[in-house]
Amino acid sequence: MNDNNKIVGSVLIVGGGIAGMVSALDLADNGYKVYLIDKTPSIGGTMSQLDKTFPTLDCAMCTMAPRMVDISRHPNIELMPYTLLESVDGNVGCFKVKLRKMESRVNDNCIGCGDCSSVCPVEVPNEYDENGGIRKAIYSPFPQAVPKLFVIDTEHCIKCYKCIEASIGKNCIDFNIKDKIIDLEVGTIILAPGFDLWDPSLRPELGYGEYPNVLTGIELERIINASGFTSGEIFRADDKEVPKRIGFIQCVGSRDVKAGQPYCSRVCCMYAIKQAILVKEHHPEIDCTIFYMDIRAFGKGQEEFYNRAKDEYGIKFIRGNPGEVFQDGRDLIVRFEDTTASEVREERFDMVVLANAIKPNNKNLSEILGIELDDDGFVKEQNNNPMITSRPGVYVAGVAQAPRDITDTVSMSSGAAALSAVDLLSARGKLAKEKVFPPEFDVSEQEPRIGVFICHCGTNIASTVDVDEVRDYIKTLPDVIFCDDVMYACAEDSCRRISEVIKEYKLNRFIVASCTPRTHEPLFRETCQAAGLNPYLFEFANIREHCSWVHRNEPKKATEKAKEIIRASVSRARLLKPQKAGKIGVTQRALVIGGGVTGMEAAYNIARLGFEVILVERDNELGGLLRRMHHMFIDIDPKEILAEKISKIESEKNISVHLGTTVEDLSGFVGNFDIKLTDGTETTVGAIVIATGCDEWRPNIYGYGQKDVYTQLELQEVIYNGEINDGETIVMIQCVGSREKGEREYCSRICCSEAIKNALDIREKYPNTDVYILYRDIRTFAKNAEEKYREAALKGVQFIRYDVNIKRPEVDENNVVHVFDTILQQDTEIKADKIVLSAAVVPREGFEDLSKLFKVPLGQDGFFLEAHLKLRPLDFTSDGFFLCGTAQGPKDYIDNMAQAVGVASRVARILSKKEMDTEATTSRVDENICIGCGRCVDICPYNAIKLVQRGFGVFKSRINDALCKGCGACAAECPTGAIEARHFDDKEISVMIDALLKEEV
Repeated sequence: MNDNNKIVGSVLIVGGGIAGMVSALDLADNGYKVYLIDKTPSIGGTMSQLDKTFPTLDCAMCTMAPRMVDISRHPNIELMPYTLLESVDGNVGCFKVKLRKMESRVNDNCIGCGDCSSVCPVEVPNEYDENGGIRKAIYSPFPQAVPKLFVIDTEHCIKCYKCIEASIGKNCIDFNIKDKIIDLEVGTIILAPGFDLWDPSLRPELGYGEYPNVLTGIELERIINASGFTSGEIFRADDKEVPKRIGFIQCVGSRDVKAGQPYCSRVCCMYAIKQAILVKEHHPEIDCTIFYMDIRAFGKGQEEFYNRAKDEYGIKFIRGNPGEVFQDGRDLIVRFEDTTASEVREERFDMVVLANAIKPNNKNLSEILGIELDDDGFVKEQNNNPMITSRPGVYVAGVAQAPRDITDTVSMSSGAAALSAVDLLSARGKLAKEKVFPPEFDVSEQEPRIGVFICHCGTNIASTVDVDEVRDYIKTLPDVIFCDDVMYACAEDSCRRISEVIKEYKLNRFIVASCTPRTHEPLFRETCQAAGLNPYLFEFANIREHCSWVHRNEPKKATEKAKEIIRASVSRARLLKPQKAGKIGVTQRALVIGGGVTGMEAAYNIARLGFEVILVERDNELGGLLRRMHHMFIDIDPKEILAEKISKIESEKNISVHLGTTVEDLSGFVGNFDIKLTDGTETTVGAIVIATGCDEWRPNIYGYGQKDVYTQLELQEVIYNGEINDGETIVMIQCVGSREKGEREYCSRICCSEAIKNALDIREKYPNTDVYILYRDIRTFAKNAEEKYREAALKGVQFIRYDVNIKRPEVDENNVVHVFDTILQQDTEIKADKIVLSAAVVPREGFEDLSKLFKVPLGQDGFFLEAHLKLRPLDFTSDGFFLCGTAQGPKDYIDNMAQAVGVASRVARILSKKEMDTEATTSRVDENICIGCGRCVDICPYNAIKLVQRGFGVFKSRINDALCKGCGACAAECPTGAIEARHFDDKEISVMIDALLKEEV
């Protein structure tokens, strides 16, 4: 704690990428002031450069842009782009920080109109497009940049002052502005600076920088991106022709001791597969080949994505590490050793894409903050918690700590926010402001005045749909007072313009025709609300997913369909009525289901945030699977961890533990769930966390059940009890029950590391013991895991690769293992004294019962299904329900801890409020028509409807607005038409159908 025990209710976040943004929004919504700084002119980071994300193929900017605008609008977030951290003094609770605000000679009067840039005579390579395109010396970083301020590149500006002349009267450019030093007091600091990429020209044999058609992965990302300098068209740099063959080379600088990056960069395999799929979707005729060492598709949905690439798209995978790329005429020759054929081969390509390594960029910040880095330059992990640094009050999120994908970054970022909130608990709300909207104007007596924005979405829509033609047509429709097209409707300047035109044209309805309402509808509703228009007078027309994307090869028909979709939206908009959400109180108590280490950590951190927690465990003691472990990867003592966790739970007064207990019944709604436990406890909670863990599959293959055949978990007990004779032969078989199509297609994520850890333990205790590991791909992606893989090979652990498509290993009744070695291209027999099976991680028994009781979904893999794999991995789609740990999918201890702490931050967003809004678009019952048949009660998925007595023998349906989600199932089921869904009533739907079937006059 600081010397004066002063607690400041604010947080400084260094880095405006996805990690910094998630931390900022969690903290701001939990009642803390946030200063979000970034050294670049805009937030967004590397994710803003991506086309789509793997394995969901969501548009990266479509998921980012609404959150970027949310940050710019949030009353508790002060966005400070172009700002550097200069110095830090003080301690947790009150750090005194000095910032340097680098002025770009453009002030806050800038409205992002671009008049200045249009007259600038200077053109330079655009770093946002990886120097593939060009920009002016005064420019906007990218179309959806937040803040939408132009920037002067003082290095290339020639001071012709034409930009000033073009902006006369706006007073937005001042060449006399100097850098400014800002002093702040903050309670904690979160470090989220992202990463750099290794320069592949340091491997000159691969031709990067010498041959124009040898690219990096991020350079290809800008080429295939609809908002990139090629508008998404793929062509070679020298002759502008579409390539016929593209080769992708993995591990360029990664897993390379000589290059200085001995670690796995974790995301490269999957983004190469994603890029190859996107190439095939643009040009199915292009052949794509991926050269790899091990395919590391370890995350949720990634193995399935990998299989789709092979089976549906015909992408070729060659196991071999290319040693040379050279040019022969127009062709690029890739020379490589094909490890599955044990021969050197050559392949010809028109384009080669290098997956260059992720590098940390922490050195300068670590010196300023006084925090330790590991040998690779990433922030050094403390106390087996990836968010904690060596300096109290300074936390880390994202790739600054180790390479990780978006899903794990988001979980970790919420975790860093939770730890910051714990430190500043006594100051919560003291610096926070409530979001205030202007009074809504009354539209009840007005004729419809409709405004429409039609979005180009870069070229996602405009490359298929003739946006100009659609715009001109929509202008002719009755009651459409204003219609225009915009490049990106979700950009900050477009949202600002929506508010302006609503006021200028006195609009009382507004339509945006663009992409998916799933991610963007809340953004546009709030934009309308900020202009004084009720948010439910907004209508969304999806002309991307429902039109341009599915009719890419039929532009004329797609254009006509876009007209019809918007015409139907205009028809509905005329009938829209204002809706108003209600208010309900929030019970500031949480229920955590699962008493393993993840559940205990989640409960402990929720309690530390000041809320009561009920922790329910079905077994008679806490600990889950950890009770069966004796040594965890990398070098963690599970007994010590377990004792520490249980001690913290027992000493925390806000936690009540219920052992040998399950949830018997649940009713209620977010903020007020009524629960009944099997031990007789009845209480109310505001939020529920599922942290029920996982199990190890009991194999029915490879001789399991025979003497001396074990699983990896059972092997720990064998090692611990000294039941191995020095000199024995031990064979481990990987992927037992995992990566099986039609059964358990997913990777179990931890098996490779566990096998290597156990193999090293055996070699250390029994140096004369032979250990073989039979594998398909070695997936040692976690921090320090690659180092252990190399150590195992150096210490004599023998690795034999097998291919299930050629021949599976076999175990006979004498425990002789038969395997076809794909590297040596020969059959091998090993007489094993012990056989160890790396059995699949599987959902725990009872997941289906919980899914039905809580009405939360399971995925196709049987684990609980999150709301959004990339951006909401800790939330369910049902409000008030959260998940973490292996209940969501297989993961190791460190990633479990990140999710456990992160879920506390997500829960606090609900529990920190005394009241919350209910859903406005609920259903309503006309009791004059209702016959009390009860069919609506049976069909309602949220238990929101009950039959109530209205007289002797007379029953009517009653809907609880707090429970109702407005899904409309009851309205569809009602035989008399007594139920209508607000905001989706029969008239609104009917006029849309009419407009689609018959052109409006």
